[in-house]
Amino acid sequence: MKKVLCAILAGTLAACLLTGCGGSGSGNSGSSGGGSTTAAAGGETSGGGQVINIGINTDITSLDPHNHNDTASAYATRHIYSNLVRLTDDNEFVGDLAESWDYIDDVTVEFTLKEGVKFHDGSSLTSEDVKFSLESQKESPKVGHLVSMVESVEVVDDTHFIIHLNTPSNALVSSLNHSGCAIFSKAHVEKLLADGKKIEDEPMGTGPYKFDKWTPGASFSLIKNPDYFNPERMAQNDQLIFKVIPEDSARTIALENGELDLLINVPSTDAQKIRDNANLALDEYVSTHVEYFCVNHAKAPFDDVRVRQAMNYAINKDDIVIASMNGEASTFDNYIGAAAIGYYDVVTKYEYSPEKAKELLAEAGVADGFTFTCYVAGNTRATTATVIQANLAEFGITMNIEQMEASTFYEKTGNGEHDACLAGWVANAEPDNTYRPLFVSADTGAGGNRSYYKNAEVDKLVDDASVNRDKAAVQKDYETILKILSDEAVWTPLYSPTGMMGRNAKLQGVKPSPIQMHDFYSIHY
Repeated sequence: MKKVLCAILAGTLAACLLTGCGGSGSGNSGSSGGGSTTAAAGGETSGGGQVINIGINTDITSLDPHNHNDTASAYATRHIYSNLVRLTDDNEFVGDLAESWDYIDDVTVEFTLKEGVKFHDGSSLTSEDVKFSLESQKESPKVGHLVSMVESVEVVDDTHFIIHLNTPSNALVSSLNHSGCAIFSKAHVEKLLADGKKIEDEPMGTGPYKFDKWTPGASFSLIKNPDYFNPERMAQNDQLIFKVIPEDSARTIALENGELDLLINVPSTDAQKIRDNANLALDEYVSTHVEYFCVNHAKAPFDDVRVRQAMNYAINKDDIVIASMNGEASTFDNYIGAAAIGYYDVVTKYEYSPEKAKELLAEAGVADGFTFTCYVAGNTRATTATVIQANLAEFGITMNIEQMEASTFYEKTGNGEHDACLAGWVANAEPDNTYRPLFVSADTGAGGNRSYYKNAEVDKLVDDASVNRDKAAVQKDYETILKILSDEAVWTPLYSPTGMMGRNAKLQGVKPSPIQMHDFYSIHY
């Protein structure tokens, strides 16, 4: 393994040397809109407005909130659109577009909209827009599960509507906070569709920013909405430019030389470099992010629980944390982040044990090994895959690695083309929003369940936890779910990264979110 790690680190160094020469050019090619920025100007444009350049490692997949469920795309859509509900820094749900809501009974919730809210085109928000948006969302294979409990939306008048549920739900309010529950302008979307266009062609909402430009693979930008309805959350900068820089060292170089003001998800290998730079600052936070090795249960030999258990024993997580995260992470055994609601420490701890792995592989009839392909997106996961590849080779197992762009990865794994893949999940404030998309039979594929795991008992427990008003019973449901997932080795949980954001030391208003729903409206110099 020492030889393997040395080879990985040597390869990473070679990549750094190769990309370091082009780091500046890569950063500049990602610029779009709003004029040029310089480090000396502290993010100001020649016109005096503040432009904040933010570095991310993957591009967005869609500007339609109903057509994605990934963090990078949400950076854009969560700022273009608004939701009925939002989550505060204190993990409390408060009204966003909604002024208030009242439960008439367990399956009937009456909402009142804030008055005077305008879409970016100047038209007024009404209850018809909410009805249209939620009904459209229900048809989405990617985020429809969030509102599966919604039977219908009844419009009372322009600012009052009633959501009728098909079952009591503990998850409704939390789901309405999810970026997938963004509220559209009915008139705008209907016109787009009539013209043969898609929602993502001209995204338009009520959020603190308006869509400016997207150059796929390079950057996307948002500009301040001066007519935003909430003065307390008015943008304190004039433009956000998100620059897509896949290579880790190139992103850090861009932060060091002033091409970036803020770096999301700091590469673990560069964390100490940022700590040691007096011109930069590193904001560390506890994240609900979990990385995992996912096998496709619909394909042999991963349909055999003994093979999946063997994977858990065969993979050395400590080596992965060192090679992939430079030690800036903790090995993990669970299926939901430790900082998340719905986490309970009841799972089986699969310690690294080649002996147990060999026993299980022999019992499953694959003692001589087998061959499969693992899909990955991003350099960090590619490194992780290399460690896993070396681990499994000791058992005669050949794991081919196929690296691809994020959009291709989501498409292929959503279609079930993979034997295995490396993926991650960031739990939000409602456990149902983790357990339902990742483990319920109805959401296999694009819905989030990329392991293609199907278990009627888990389906029933997830449903019960979402409607049961007895908190003790709900806790028991989630504990039982975790025990089943662990016993059946649905995944191989790998590690939980330390949340890290790097920034210009003079940049103010950065508020990291444990669930990675970062708000950027407050960032300024």
